[in-house]
Amino acid sequence: MAGAPGPEIREKFQAALALSRVELHKNPEKEPYKSKYGARALLEEVRALLGPAPEDDDERAADDGPVDQALGAGEPRDAEGPGAQRALRLAVVEFHLGVNHIDTEELSAGEEHLVRCLSLLRPYRLSLGCVSLFIQAQNNLGILWSEREEIETARTYLESSEALYNQYMKEIGSPPLDPTEHFLPEEEKLTEQERSKRFEKVYTHNLYYLAQVYQHMEMFEKAAHYCHSTLKRQLEHNAYHPMEWAINAATLSQFYINKLCFMEARHCLSAANVIFGQTGKITATEDRQHRGAGS
Repeated sequence: MAGAPGPEIREKFQAALALSRVELHKNPEKEPYKSKYGARALLEEVRALLGPAPEDDDERAADDGPVDQALGAGEPRDAEGPGAQRALRLAVVEFHLGVNHIDTEELSAGEEHLVRCLSLLRPYRLSLGCVSLFIQAQNNLGILWSEREEIETARTYLESSEALYNQYMKEIGSPPLDPTEHFLPEEEKLTEQERSKRFEKVYTHNLYYLAQVYQHMEMFEKAAHYCHSTLKRQLEHNAYHPMEWAINAATLSQFYINKLCFMEARHCLSAANVIFGQTGKITATEDRQHRGAGS
């Protein structure tokens, strides 16, 4: 793997992430997005310093839809060599620019950056350094299309993410790199345990979004299955907000009651009661992913 980028690029990227995390209410009242715009300017500087994207195949620029894992969508390649590494770093920047524009309510610009991120990553989507970011970009496009009430398009992106996760775990299985690691020196890279934790969190969010989409499409059996899987994974990984988890578990119990599955309903209500008891006693154990993921 190619070495980390120079200190100037690393410092600007880390500064951009720090500004991105500033809560809106901490900005001046008349400039609620001041920190977001500052982060955007730094990300654009990083992109300029990285240089232009490698132009090694035409399909990358043309193909801007979700990957259909069942159809293969082109043979994935290893993300080795300086060209591939530059493409991955540019993709990380495009991802954060996409999230930034969405956070400032510039949805079309956000979509363009996320699509560009996927285009850069597509040839390497099953590689150790790419798969997590690819899934996150598709998840965010799924959210974006869902908010536009284009539910079928949202479903396609989210189901593609789920399929890619399952394919990666089956064929490779090693904890993949977190996207931020592409801007860290070797001695600051994450442990495998931390990588696994972050990757599983990304997949849990994917299941959560799918549950919402299936609910919206009135595919209630499927929505309940994905909601149950999400709640179970959040407990296993100790990554949940007590109030939200309890509300979702109680809501799921109503589905089981309507299906006359009273034991399952009782189990959900009992669990909701236990977790609700944690409200106010502990702080949330999971930082909310941007734009409200994770319950």
